[in-house]
Amino acid sequence: MSGSAAVAAGRPETADLGAPLYVAWQITNECNLACLHCIEESGPGKAFKDELSEASIFDILKQLMDDGVPYLSFSGGEPMIHPLFFDMVKYVCDRGAELKVETNGHFLSPENCRRMKDLGVKAVQVSLDGASRDSFNKMRVRGEFNTVIEGMKQLRDVELDIEINFSPTRFNVDEIGRAVDLAHHLGAASFYSGRTMYTGNAVKTWGKLVPSEDQYTEYFAVLHAKAAEYSDRMRVHFHEMGLLEELQYRRHHPAALLILLPNGLVKIVNALPFICGDLRTQSLGEVWGNFQRAWKDERVTGFIDEMVTDPGKTASLHQWIYV
Repeated sequence: MSGSAAVAAGRPETADLGAPLYVAWQITNECNLACLHCIEESGPGKAFKDELSEASIFDILKQLMDDGVPYLSFSGGEPMIHPLFFDMVKYVCDRGAELKVETNGHFLSPENCRRMKDLGVKAVQVSLDGASRDSFNKMRVRGEFNTVIEGMKQLRDVELDIEINFSPTRFNVDEIGRAVDLAHHLGAASFYSGRTMYTGNAVKTWGKLVPSEDQYTEYFAVLHAKAAEYSDRMRVHFHEMGLLEELQYRRHHPAALLILLPNGLVKIVNALPFICGDLRTQSLGEVWGNFQRAWKDERVTGFIDEMVTDPGKTASLHQWIYV
């Protein structure tokens, strides 16, 4: 799972809660980049045709705030290119919820960083898939390593909490130690990583992308060492388990987290294709009830069981199934 999912881990059982603790909102599927591993298959011209209207966006925001959701994240695609991004940020922060922005780091101008800080954004998570320009630019097609580094410096200058997300591939995996060091040098409070998922764009590039098991062994050994090295200065958090093991745990212990898509549909978890509601037409309470029932649905449990013999089922995550 992503660093976002980790926030919800270790919290009360979902059945004890009247609403999710955390809503991860993919506010648009449009993106300025075309990354090799993108879970959402985002990119230029990839916005959903039915992305939410302004009225629907603020109707949903009001409902989330009225129902007491304490923590949200805005991601994409690239959330900062959404025309209503700062209006949405202001609404959430003015209502007292904590907000994290998950960005590819290409719009972190001094003005944008200062504005997020002044509005009350809690943290900004930046994708930094490499410690060198060559590996980063290879992974993040149309991206520019130096632009991201400069953006992180701007975040540091306005004293916004910085989180780093790193996705390993066979051509950047040996840079992980330097990437952690760079994150700390740039003022990051947290560094997140795990195995790259076989879904989205990664399905098309998997043969060139996925590290070998030997590479993963060394990768996680370095992360263990770096976690100890930075234990009192920066949180280094990573998932060694594969997606199957994670989902087998989640089926019994769902995180109190909803994934909200750009068109208002809600997934039970990013790594499964199951839709548990539509916030354009249903209340948060209805969707939250559906979410809890969905984890017991035989289609969900069967999908996870089938991954034991067919891990490639994750290639179909965008072929939504309504539960």
